Amino acid sequence: MMLMHRFLVLAVCALLPASVLAGSDYDHSSTIGPARGWLVIQGGGQLTSEVKDRFVALAGGPNAEIVVIPTAEGDDQLDLAQMRRYFAQAFGVRSVTMLHTRDRARANSKEFIEPLRHATGVWIDGGRQWRLVDAYLGTAVEKEIKALLARGGVVGGGSAGATIQGSFLVRGAPGTLFNPEGDNRIMMAPGYTTGFGLLPGSAIDQHVDTRHREADLGPVIASHPELLGIGINQDAAIVVHGDSFFVVGGQAVIHDGKTHNGSPYYFLSSGQAFDLKKRAAVNDASPLALVPTTASRLVTANGIRTTGTARLGSFNNTTTSPREIHYSCEASLYSAGGTEYAARPDGPGRMQIQVRDLNTDKLREYPCTY
Repeated sequence: MMLMHRFLVLAVCALLPASVLAGSDYDHSSTIGPARGWLVIQGGGQLTSEVKDRFVALAGGPNAEIVVIPTAEGDDQLDLAQMRRYFAQAFGVRSVTMLHTRDRARANSKEFIEPLRHATGVWIDGGRQWRLVDAYLGTAVEKEIKALLARGGVVGGGSAGATIQGSFLVRGAPGTLFNPEGDNRIMMAPGYTTGFGLLPGSAIDQHVDTRHREADLGPVIASHPELLGIGINQDAAIVVHGDSFFVVGGQAVIHDGKTHNGSPYYFLSSGQAFDLKKRAAVNDASPLALVPTTASRLVTANGIRTTGTARLGSFNNTTTSPREIHYSCEASLYSAGGTEYAARPDGPGRMQIQVRDLNTDKLREYPCTY
């Protein structure tokens, strides 16, 4: 029975393209990422406050309808009731539904996918991505996840839940009798190189910094130069919408088949954005850069105020050392991951800082004093 199941999965994978160069066809748009919805692609470590806050805000806040898919985990690690309580507390939402099966027929049933039809956000948990392929690739579950994006929802995931969002699946070697977990050292496993394609034309790696995977996407891009390789540090994430993404909570490594200062890859830091159509980092011309080292947020009558300490220096100027300051900004700032906020002077002890609110990718200016 298992051999027949594997054959059906391999047949589905053979029929699906390894990568998609056009826009996200699931919402009939010309944008590369989802035109209305959002992706939060996380590196697989502990969820930082900013990643959780952005995911929940994009899903609709405390009243969001969240579906969690834990299927990448092994059977001995699955305690659905305990996991539901954890995610409800972690995300601070009232409604969390666990969705899990290893039966592809059930994954195609109307009753099983019903929670996805009402969801505003889906979180795909970590483990082994081949389990997600076996259970859901080409099924109604994948179709409903894409329908959620098309209606403006958010899909997040870490580790295996990050990699499955790409069009080309890396580290997908499945479990065997002698190695039930599979071999995640294999970057390109025949029959398991197709992901859900939520971010077309991409290959996504995770746990980059802690497992020293900075260069691992190189052979994949060499074999498939049409792909963009995106590696994500363990606690970092990228937030994707339309034709761009931005980095939060750490660094992402970019493999584009080119050489950058003698290296086949380069890094984007927290706060930086990337243009998916141009395949290039978005350069910032702002004169100042604020990097919070501590951040305490307070809800006020006018919104959010953040106070703390930070390093204030010149943007794109490494010759001048930044100075330590105490700041107060009328915006929600985060200190984890070395986020660099662009700013401009606005008088003595004042500046205007550029911040992306939790539910958008657009930069907006807020006043700060220091």
